[in-house]
Amino acid sequence: MTVSACGAGDEDAGVRANEVCGRFARAPAVASALAKLAGTERFNEDLSEPAEAIAKLRAADGKYNEHEDLWEVPECLLRAPEGGYPLVTLYFREALVVLKPQPAFFKDYTYYRTGASAASLHRAVSIYFHCRMTKPEKKSIIINARLERESKVKLSGRSEVDAQMLVANTAALKMARQVGCQGTDLSQSPPQAISGLYGPH
Repeated sequence: MTVSACGAGDEDAGVRANEVCGRFARAPAVASALAKLAGTERFNEDLSEPAEAIAKLRAADGKYNEHEDLWEVPECLLRAPEGGYPLVTLYFREALVVLKPQPAFFKDYTYYRTGASAASLHRAVSIYFHCRMTKPEKKSIIINARLERESKVKLSGRSEVDAQMLVANTAALKMARQVGCQGTDLSQSPPQAISGLYGPH
C-alpha cells in the first residue's frame, strides 16, 4: 500500500520549521518560535513567492504608484502540510515613510528596538527599516516587513508578541542580505521591547 506524502498520520509530511523559506528560521530558537506561532512543526510552503518579492524590492524607486499597493507578494506563506488557510505569512514591500510609535496605541502594541521602527501586537508584526543598495543601482529605500498570523492557535500575552517579533526580524535580516541592504539597523539578536504594552514601565 502506497501512502501519500501528505497522507494522514505521515510524520514526514511537509517541510520542517527550520527548513522553510530558504532556512531563515534555522536557528533553534527561531524555529521553535515559528512552530509555536503556527501550532505545527511542519509546513507547506508552495504558495511562497520569494523571487518575486525580492525582484519588487530591487525595482523599488521611492515613489508612490497607486497600482503598486493593490496586491502584495507573500515572500513566505506557510500552511499546514495538507494545505488549507495560511498559518503564518511574511510580506515585504516598499514604504514611503516610517510609521513611528504612537502613544495612543501603547495599550495594544509593543514596540521593539530593531530597524527604524518595529511593533508587535496580537497576530501581527510590522518592521520598517532603511535599505541602502548599490546593486542593481545605487539608491536608498524604506522596506516594511509584515508578519500576519492567521492560525487558530490560542496565543496571547508577552510570549506571543516576542515570538512574532523574533520570527519577523529574522526574516527581515535574511531579506536585507538578499536585496543587498546596508544601514538597516536591524537587530542581530532577539529584539528587545522598549515601549508599549509589554515594554518597560
